[in-house]
Amino acid sequence: MTRTPLFAALVTLLAACSQDQGFEKRTDVAGAEGADIEVSPSQLDFGSLAAAESVSQWFRVTNVGPEESLLEVSEILIGGAAGGFTLLTPAEELAFTLPGGASTEIEVAFTPEGANSQVGEAIVVSDDEDERRVTVDLLGEGRVPELEIGPDPLDLGTAYIGCDKDHDVTLTNVGTDDLVIDSISHSGSPFVLTDANVLPLTLAPGEETTVNVQFAPTVEGAVTGELTVTSNEPIGTRVSEQTAEGAYAGEYEDTFEVPVDPPADIVFFVDQSCSMDDDQRSLANNFSSFITNLSAYTTDWHIMVVNDDDGCNNSGVLTSRSSGYESRFTDSVGRGGGDYTEAGLTVMREAVDNTDAGDCNDNFLRPDALLHLVMVSDEPEQSRGGWESYVNAVIAKKGDASLVKFSAVAGPVPGGCSGGGNSAEAGTGYDEAVDSTGGVFLSICSDWSTSVEALADASVTVFTFELTRNAADSTIVVTVNGREARSGWSYDAATNAVVFEEGSAPAEGDVVVVTYAGLASCD
Repeated sequence: MTRTPLFAALVTLLAACSQDQGFEKRTDVAGAEGADIEVSPSQLDFGSLAAAESVSQWFRVTNVGPEESLLEVSEILIGGAAGGFTLLTPAEELAFTLPGGASTEIEVAFTPEGANSQVGEAIVVSDDEDERRVTVDLLGEGRVPELEIGPDPLDLGTAYIGCDKDHDVTLTNVGTDDLVIDSISHSGSPFVLTDANVLPLTLAPGEETTVNVQFAPTVEGAVTGELTVTSNEPIGTRVSEQTAEGAYAGEYEDTFEVPVDPPADIVFFVDQSCSMDDDQRSLANNFSSFITNLSAYTTDWHIMVVNDDDGCNNSGVLTSRSSGYESRFTDSVGRGGGDYTEAGLTVMREAVDNTDAGDCNDNFLRPDALLHLVMVSDEPEQSRGGWESYVNAVIAKKGDASLVKFSAVAGPVPGGCSGGGNSAEAGTGYDEAVDSTGGVFLSICSDWSTSVEALADASVTVFTFELTRNAADSTIVVTVNGREARSGWSYDAATNAVVFEEGSAPAEGDVVVVTYAGLASCD
């Protein structure tokens, strides 16, 4: 080996300090011929270091055999569990030949990668016949932060789709210096972190905090996620694993038979403002067309007109057997009114509320009939409360949201309309009640003959089928008379119902079967 003057001086200096370093001699059996390895000292103690600190020490490899002997060192490597020890001597100088009496120095550095005591060893491999491997014990202690995540891994078990499960994960500083956590994140939907720790967060040695991992499955099957914590510990980023499984509460099937000659309870409210005179006459003149279209579906209908503030009818309860029902309807659409003549939802709520025995609308409301409430106005809806409260009150009285439908003939939203000698402001409030119940919203400026046909269809066509269990949307399969309906319907989560589009609804007598996976009722 070629030695520089600086290298030779360093060897001389180390030799002078050998007693201070505690060098020990390891030799072959006394009197043996050939190369004889000596590695000293047998232990390097680097002391206690902080995370950012690093220190190096040397050990010497010597051939103490006869001058003519040659010691072949094939490799020097670091072993042991600790990863904080490294060889600083260049790799090309870790395999060499030493004649008898010669020696060389190997530099080892310690940079703590963990807290507390760390142990490793430097291993010298040579052709010494008696000591092929000679070790130098490496000792060090880290004054460093160290994060422990527990439990790791974490199995949250099975959670029903639509519900969630959660578990606290503990972050503990098991090191010997302050741990500063810079970021906490999670990957692997549908896992989420529900605790918002204020970052950066400092944990003293022995201190801990928790993060809450929540699992809210949307599909069935096993899922794996990772909690990632970045801090000032030497490893930098630590990852722990969470597993869980999503499952449906069960498989269900609901069957519906669309009735033949289905009952229909139809209520008309007509704004009595002076601007409505022409529209009142148009509705009255087209009532016979409405009945003709309605009769194509059913003759089992109840109709009443409610224009007064108390919601009491001024037409009587009209049926297909009532004498002169057309003239009675015609007379009623232009009579009545009061303070609520531009607050149709208020009047409709009062009308439905007054259907108990002995009330003014007694014998109108039937439990199995579709309740269709038709509101006609050229003004916005002006009830004092929000439209939802009136719709909800009617549904509560009826007892079945799938059998309640609001429709309106009013000014289109947002711009209103004009045409055919008519004009109207936007029917805000009415449009929202219609949308929420699956009714029809018709322009008051359009042809009334077309409008009454659409109102008749909406009075009997069953668009909504409320399911018995909360359904997972993606699992729903709908069949009509045994054939799958791949389009023409949607699922309304708010009402837990399958809703058919206009023109795609099943006809009377059809059998509708809905199969689906159910969502659990969560605690």
